[in-house]
Amino acid sequence: MTRAHVITGSFGAGKTTAIRWLMSHKPENEFWVVILNEFTDAGLDALSVAESARGNYDVRLVSGGCLCCVGELEFGKQLRDILKELKPARLLIEPSGAGHAADIVDELATYEAQRALHLDSVICLVDALDAVRILNLRDANEWSQIQSADVLLMSKSDLAGESERESFAAIAAAQYPVKRYVGACSGGVLPPEAMLSYSRHAGFSLVREDAASAPITAEFAIAGLAGSETQLSQLGLWAVSWTLPRELTFSRVVIEPRVNWLLDAYQAWLRRFKAVFRTGPGPSWLIQSHGRGLSGEDSAYRRDSRLEIVMDARPTDDFLDAWRAMLRDAALAPRH
Repeated sequence: MTRAHVITGSFGAGKTTAIRWLMSHKPENEFWVVILNEFTDAGLDALSVAESARGNYDVRLVSGGCLCCVGELEFGKQLRDILKELKPARLLIEPSGAGHAADIVDELATYEAQRALHLDSVICLVDALDAVRILNLRDANEWSQIQSADVLLMSKSDLAGESERESFAAIAAAQYPVKRYVGACSGGVLPPEAMLSYSRHAGFSLVREDAASAPITAEFAIAGLAGSETQLSQLGLWAVSWTLPRELTFSRVVIEPRVNWLLDAYQAWLRRFKAVFRTGPGPSWLIQSHGRGLSGEDSAYRRDSRLEIVMDARPTDDFLDAWRAMLRDAALAPRH
């Protein structure tokens, strides 16, 4: 099965440099394919990647617009041909700096369901010299690229000063779900963690798992599918999270009043709450509370839906049953 990686980030973040480094270090006996997205048909990036590659490879260019918009049809055709005819060991996809990685993740999910590929990781490069601006402005497209990523890397880290590093750390800390790996790179040299295959198991962002007891995970049945429920405790704090299949969508009109009621009912010992739900074909819905009230915003996270709660007391059966019932009542069964 083809293992795929999406490498995204703003213009000038170093995406092509990273792909050149990967191609120059790939195993010579493996056949890799790269799909590059450019606004023009000059193909300069394609040429530079081809010059660096060793062993068997193919470089495809989708020009004339971002993969998820103007170039969507061409991208889909290239992808079908590559997976049907070429069957590469790895597929590297570089959207343009204006590309929407979340839409590409949705496109790849169709082929994952057919077992034609496995999306190992979405890697987002944040230019160290641009981190302060990205944090302060939170441009919708750049923030979407960051939200979509499993791996978040500060590129050009050798040029970063203290303010740049602090801004990058703040960007990473603002993300939910927690990134699978946060690190840095320079000269296009990606850390090994960037190319790992990341599973979708529950990951806690609101407590430090390294200082916690071993998480206990059980299957959670919902709308005929299997999700997971995970609990752990740490130094007087308890946490519970649910990870729910990406095939499900959830009703906002059910979630919002029920969650508000639950937050009010248990506010005396509830510390923090965060959740992201797929609510349709567009953006997911990120909601959170650090006390009274519930705030929400769109999110580009597409891999699944999940909810995480941290509290001062061990969750009771009534507490858990109330949240389980809310999730099941809000879930819309997938269409077949």
